[in-house]
Amino acid sequence: MDRRKKIINEYKERLLHGGVYKITNTQSGKYLIGHAANLKSVQNRFQFAMTTGSTLHPKLKKDWEELGTQAFTLEILEELKQRSDQSQAEFLEELEILEQLWRANLDVSREY
Repeated sequence: MDRRKKIINEYKERLLHGGVYKITNTQSGKYLIGHAANLKSVQNRFQFAMTTGSTLHPKLKKDWEELGTQAFTLEILEELKQRSDQSQAEFLEELEILEQLWRANLDVSREY
């Protein structure tokens, strides 16, 4: 196997590190909850949006532009590592269920 194919296979076989996150408007208390198979990418997108002032999510756009980036925080609510016997689809399904469990414990009237 050539080097390129080896790298591609290693990438496909890597175990994911995902979880549930919440972006909170610290002035109004409104929040956006979500899940991702790669929490690092969520953190990087949030940091990029903070640095550039670009809107992170369409639901946040109005408040993001009016209040500025400093009015928002990113919180990782729960982290989950993909098991070696778990497919990516199964892992994503587990993350979705985990998000729903967190959503049930939060005040839905404050959700974007």
